[in-house]
Amino acid sequence: MLADELVQLEDRVQRLITAHRQLRLEKKRMQQERDRLLALNAELKRRIEGVVERIRLLETDQAP
Repeated sequence: MLADELVQLEDRVQRLITAHRQLRLEKKRMQQERDRLLALNAELKRRIEGVVERIRLLETDQAP
């Protein structure tokens, strides 16, 4: 009976270890995706600022 309980505990420990590893990998992937999206957001912001600046220059050039 004790041996059966030990086997069950070992199985549970192994499942918990596996789940923990999977969560760490998922966290790492999520952090990488967050970093990618932050970089993309910064690039889009720079591009939008460039477009806005060009529009302002065109508007001042066309001012009477």
